[in-house]
Amino acid sequence: MNRTRMVMALSFAVLIAGCGSSGEQQVEQMTETLVRTAASTQGQAELADADVEVSGPLSCQTTPNGDEIDVSCAGTALDGRPVTVQGTATSLTGGTSVAGTFVGTAGGTQVFTLDCLGC
Repeated sequence: MNRTRMVMALSFAVLIAGCGSSGEQQVEQMTETLVRTAASTQGQAELADADVEVSGPLSCQTTPNGDEIDVSCAGTALDGRPVTVQGTATSLTGGTSVAGTFVGTAGGTQVFTLDCLGC
């Protein structure tokens, strides 16, 4: 499922926001917000599964990239190491899961590579 389908999955927002490009922009912004939230929540869970406990939520940024959304998250492990989750989201698979390609690091060392966060 590509970004177009992600946008379609949120089409209810168009009804709320109204029609036209303004509504489409709001849907795209909502999609990016959902990807950021999923990447933060599920990225932190995946780091925990790799025995890296994170202090507080991951801070994530998103950048649209054609039909995909690039995501970059950063935080700090309880032991002080910097942690990151970076990748490209290709679809929201339901709930708080996001498909794509993702890499998690702790202290500069890769601790996971996944094709879905939260799946």
